[in-house]
Amino acid sequence: MKRLLLLMALIGLSSCSHPEKTTKEDYSSASISGYVTALQEGRFLVVDHQPRYQNDGDEYFDAIWFSSEESEGVEIGDYMYVWYGVSFLSYPGHAGATKFVVEEQEKQETMLTEKEVIQQAVNELDTITGEHYYSPILSKIEYEKQTNSWVVRFENENLNKPDIAIHIKDAKS
Repeated sequence: MKRLLLLMALIGLSSCSHPEKTTKEDYSSASISGYVTALQEGRFLVVDHQPRYQNDGDEYFDAIWFSSEESEGVEIGDYMYVWYGVSFLSYPGHAGATKFVVEEQEKQETMLTEKEVIQQAVNELDTITGEHYYSPILSKIEYEKQTNSWVVRFENENLNKPDIAIHIKDAKS
């Protein structure tokens, strides 16, 4: 009987040491999902480009700077799901990521992926404005088939600055 209990305990412990791979269905429990639009030492900004609405009807986009010891390999344009606990109530927020998963982008009918488009747009953003956008809030990414180009729109956290729309031709460099 003792051997059976010991065997069951060992099987239970070994299954705990190998966590199951996260599946697409598990992503619904993520605290936020969105695109990475900025990187800094050990931090990345995730912006949900789906608008939310305040009580007065004003539109805003969830945006949170995440710190994580495991952020190496995170790139601008990555679409990710992030889990976190407490967030500072600034805008964008600040939190420690307890877990994150980068979603692999599926091939579309376009030459560029959304990740490549966002990377180009963020690079152009600094050139257009002549300054570094500390927290680029992605509010739109859309492919326009009739012009074979992408429209990427950014808001600035500083409300005194206008939104910026960047048009990118759908062609590999």
